[in-house]
Amino acid sequence: MEIKWHLESFEHLMNDEIWQIYARRVQVFVVEQNRAFQEIDKLDKHAFHLWATDENDKVVAYARIYREEDYISFGRVLTTPDTRGTGMGKQLMDHVMKAIADVFPGEPVKIHAQADKQHFYEKFGFVAHGDEYTHIHTPHIFMVKEK
Repeated sequence: MEIKWHLESFEHLMNDEIWQIYARRVQVFVVEQNRAFQEIDKLDKHAFHLWATDENDKVVAYARIYREEDYISFGRVLTTPDTRGTGMGKQLMDHVMKAIADVFPGEPVKIHAQADKQHFYEKFGFVAHGDEYTHIHTPHIFMVKEK
């Protein structure tokens, strides 16, 4: 599979790109995870959007990167069902961390991870802080990237 990576701020997204991104996010976070919530939110307009497309220009991986009050965060991390188990998640995280280093060099990175993904993020140097909490009907854990 030939993969092409993209990184754009919201105002530079093309109509088809944002449509594909939103369709994939709803597919994963609303339909697959069976959660009814406002998936598209105000953070989208202030985020950098990172995604991968296959040889047919279909979105196969995605994450958004944004500034919180005093740190950088990312979320809506997804791979499509047909790419899971192929290493696409690792590739996505490598690109997320590189984009953060390029766009926000030296800034602290913290995330609100779905609790069942904690061990995945630990592979990239994130450490859980505090107890699990529920966010949008799903257990989450706050994690900090250790240097």
